[in-house]
Amino acid sequence: MPTCPICARPLETTRQREGVYYHCPLCDGRAVTVSQIRHVLGERMAMKLLRLMKLSRRESARHCPFCDKPMLLLNMQDPPLELEACRACNAVWFDAPTYASLPQLAFESSSTMAMQATELIALERLKEFKERQERERQKAKKKKRLHRISESDEHRRQANAQPGDTQRSV
Repeated sequence: MPTCPICARPLETTRQREGVYYHCPLCDGRAVTVSQIRHVLGERMAMKLLRLMKLSRRESARHCPFCDKPMLLLNMQDPPLELEACRACNAVWFDAPTYASLPQLAFESSSTMAMQATELIALERLKEFKERQERERQKAKKKKRLHRISESDEHRRQANAQPGDTQRSV
């Protein structure tokens, strides 16, 4: 079971739509895989982290929550973040303040943009569907009205018809 690199307490596994992350209930830190970061923050951010993990030589005082080896210190310029990561596990540790700054980065996510685009398309299709239903309802209403008018015209013709008229036409 993964342990918190700050508190040494067991991390809680949390499942969400984008995947799994590991949360420390005591210090509010989180261990996240690069794959999870790709889903949440986008490909660009994940690739940047992988590149930094590969190039970094600075060891952290903290150990990986998964393999217990020393993590690497990563300094990102854009956005400005200092993170710790384990190259072997492809895991990144976010302490509470760093994690709290992440929602501000979410707008850059390609997956977020794709979800927004999907939502816009779905809303447009729903609007078109409702408009089509309304047109069909109006058409059915008009057809029903025309049918009633033609029935009432037929009843009037029959009421106005002379009894002898029907016999002559036979």
